[in-house]
Amino acid sequence: MSYRLNWTSEAEVTFNQNLEYLSKEWNPVVLNQFLDRVEEVLEKIKSNPKLYPMHRPQERVYKCVIHERIVLYFKIVGDDVIDLLTFWNTYQDPGELEV
Repeated sequence: MSYRLNWTSEAEVTFNQNLEYLSKEWNPVVLNQFLDRVEEVLEKIKSNPKLYPMHRPQERVYKCVIHERIVLYFKIVGDDVIDLLTFWNTYQDPGELEV
């Protein structure tokens, strides 16, 4: 079974913020490695989201480490739909994480 991924506005914003940071502070090789890793993870999530640990079981929110500093949170919202919630940078205050 393959799930359909729905990018929430929060996921789009935080993904783009991370891309902007990487493009300013790192070289293109690091940026491309990040993009490749995101693509790889999204394919795995589409085919088997339960590979990743639950962050909030009662809400069906999962946690996927993209990089040691970036974590993707996503939620299974239907039989074949997954909402990508946020690309959380671990340098941020964990008290502000709302997933």
